[in-house]
Amino acid sequence: MELTAIPDKPEVKSLPVTHRPDGVAMLAIFASALTATASEICLKVGASETASHPTFLPWLGLSGLESKWVWFGIVLTIVSFVAWIRAIRVIPLSLAFTLSNVVHVFMPLGCWLLLGEAISPRRWLGISLVIVGLLVIARPFARLNEKLDNAL
Repeated sequence: MELTAIPDKPEVKSLPVTHRPDGVAMLAIFASALTATASEICLKVGASETASHPTFLPWLGLSGLESKWVWFGIVLTIVSFVAWIRAIRVIPLSLAFTLSNVVHVFMPLGCWLLLGEAISPRRWLGISLVIVGLLVIARPFARLNEKLDNAL
């Protein structure tokens, strides 16, 4: 029996980006994060609303399906997924994933505004650091986009 040699460095082919990253793709990341936040808030409201409902297997949380808020949350999760797919079609995944961390700003702010949850000073500091980090990442992207516009 003869063994074939495995190449030292396997050839990795990256998929070509079919479109230049644009504002629509950035908007899709923003929409994905925003709808993911809205989804989680709806799921929280629905789960709280049905927490006292009797159910056969309470640890599964199936009683939550009795709430319209849970169903809104499910629909928003799907919308978030569609927006995410739209974004990663044209933006490198490493950049898109980094920028999607804006959800760490939206979630506590949404819970604070809509659910009345408290935000500690330490959490405010964390939110500020996330915003600064996103600006550090987004600024080179904006410059690259501007250079591409000038080149065309």
